[in-house]
Amino acid sequence: MSTSDAIKLPSPPVLPTGTDILVWFCALAALTGLGYALAAVGETAIAIRLVSAGYVVGFVHLYARRRLSFGFFLLMAISYGLLFGIPCVAWVLSNPLNDAPQIDFLLGLLSIGNLLTVLSHCETYDREKETRPFTFEPNRAFVFVFAAVSLAQAYKLRAYFGVLSASEYGHLAIWVDGEALLSAVPTWIRVLSGGSLLTGIIGIALFRNRPLMQLACLILIVSDIVIGIRNKGFFGVLAAIYILSLFERNKAARLFQRISSPIWLVVAFLALSMVSFIREGFEIPLSEYLLIVLDSLASIVNGLLSVAAQPQCLKSLDGSLVFSQFWTLIGVGSGAQLSGEFNYCLTGNPNPLTSVSSSLIFEVLLMSGPLWPFAAALYLLVLYGALRLLESRKTVISLSILCALAPAFLYTLRAELVQPLVFILKSLPYILLIGLLVQRISRRDPARPSLPH
Repeated sequence: MSTSDAIKLPSPPVLPTGTDILVWFCALAALTGLGYALAAVGETAIAIRLVSAGYVVGFVHLYARRRLSFGFFLLMAISYGLLFGIPCVAWVLSNPLNDAPQIDFLLGLLSIGNLLTVLSHCETYDREKETRPFTFEPNRAFVFVFAAVSLAQAYKLRAYFGVLSASEYGHLAIWVDGEALLSAVPTWIRVLSGGSLLTGIIGIALFRNRPLMQLACLILIVSDIVIGIRNKGFFGVLAAIYILSLFERNKAARLFQRISSPIWLVVAFLALSMVSFIREGFEIPLSEYLLIVLDSLASIVNGLLSVAAQPQCLKSLDGSLVFSQFWTLIGVGSGAQLSGEFNYCLTGNPNPLTSVSSSLIFEVLLMSGPLWPFAAALYLLVLYGALRLLESRKTVISLSILCALAPAFLYTLRAELVQPLVFILKSLPYILLIGLLVQRISRRDPARPSLPH
């Protein structure tokens, strides 16, 4: 057989190098600097269009390479793109570009998105140098705890659904009539069900060769959807795939590539919207309801841009709420929450049903003022270092902390900055007990091979 007839093997994927990452960082930094310089001399339209185009190029490039560049910061970058980046670009395409404060704020939002793109490439580069995976598997005690948590979660959801169905507010009664919900479920059951997210996340990683158990864990993660809590399930699924990548990175990357395809994203959006549409018994046309849901997804950016146009709003808010609301979030206090104060500041409406979501960006803005892009960047860099340190430890305790922190850090994109502490505290019993629920894979009994794809 001639050389020309030989079978051509596919070339291996090109991984990022230190030079590639440096070029990305310098290019995006220069683009950001140019954007701010143009905005400073009054060329706001050119500035925001240029930076928007640069962000779109980086985001599309990262999305196209999401299997190769898979890691926590890829998940965060894509989540940020859905919640902030894409709404920012849509705003640029559909609004007059002559409001300098809003343009400056958009430049900051897009710059943070670019930083997440660079951190994702850095993570890929670092993880290629350390390929030793976590080596744990569940024992019988884990199965027992999983069953107990699942039963407690089912009981809680059934009781909550009964309360919400009888309420005039529907699922929004979760935030309006919390006392009725708490009285419907015994405390010990709520404590048990509080481990549903952590148990489901680590279960998906540990039951790698038992698809039925993985499916049960997935149902446990997303089960709160039936009572109207969607964000917890969405970020929980992403966190579970990330934890799976600590054991089998290629398998996790393939799974994420499949479920993040445009078709599956549209299917998931329609399915989740239909669940709430049917649950609430809306009488408006479904097409109008879908537009309302889309508008809700962009509400964080719209609220932040309103703040940019009304700087006096920030001055009227108490920055100490960023931390003092912690006690309310964990359920031991009944004080004000920043999202409610934010909504009142913007609209003058104290109704908690229309509260604008808080977010990492908003709370960093409240604490650091005009320097918020630098404060947010510092936060992300510290987060990068912390996650890389925990990943490198390869211990039971580092695994349990990662399981608790991963969904919390993702959730801060549209929730409070103290959510990681909230998740840690609520998951503390399971974090402390997880060492009794898993065991290292014996060297004499090598890990079972992954299921074929």
